[in-house]
Amino acid sequence: MNAEDVTAGSEARVLVAAGGAGVLGRFVVVAAARAGWTVLVPTRRPDAARDVVATCADAPGTVHVVPALPDGGPGDAYDAVARRVGDLVPHVSAVVASLGGWRLGPRLLDLSGDAWHAALTDHLTAHLRAAQVYVPLLAGARDPVYVMTNGAAADVPMVGSGAVSVTGAGQRMLLDVLRAEGGPSGPRFHEVTVTAAVAGDDRNVDPVAQVRGEDVAAAVLGVLDDPGSPARVRVGP
Repeated sequence: MNAEDVTAGSEARVLVAAGGAGVLGRFVVVAAARAGWTVLVPTRRPDAARDVVATCADAPGTVHVVPALPDGGPGDAYDAVARRVGDLVPHVSAVVASLGGWRLGPRLLDLSGDAWHAALTDHLTAHLRAAQVYVPLLAGARDPVYVMTNGAAADVPMVGSGAVSVTGAGQRMLLDVLRAEGGPSGPRFHEVTVTAAVAGDDRNVDPVAQVRGEDVAAAVLGVLDDPGSPARVRVGP
């Protein structure tokens, strides 16, 4: 189903799933649609989200692809998506940001400037830009909630994935600052930390432990549904 087909009433629960076409994000999208959510999936590769939409064809909720491409207006692709979402639905109830991913490479002392910049852009900066454009869309929601997923590298220094460890730790502080800036009247900000490799992700080489994507998605939906959820939820074996 395309973005133009969105028909979310005033009582519908609307989720923006940033990174919803990715390895982990698609599990969140499917679980949310099966729980009755209207799910908007911003993506720079609309074709990559088609199988997710097809998987949810018989779900109580609906999934809609929102192309994350500049529309000629001010700002970048994130701003363009925010404008499209605002035009499509009367409100957004929640945001789940599953951005970044895994990368292997040399140790940090040998990492090139370009590789370091790419890691910052794809992980930490992507989360900042997503928060900047999607958090304002939560205004007026009954229980506005913003969830970031993170990985074990934020807790454990990973040799060969040092940039992911550094950006993951930075992502956690980013979330802490957003929570502090929002205060008691702001949205709920939560981190769902995946403490093992996501099963089926072939970017993980010989993982020590794995966790099912469905289990991560269940944890995310638990946070969305429970205002009393802790600020950080861990999922793993």
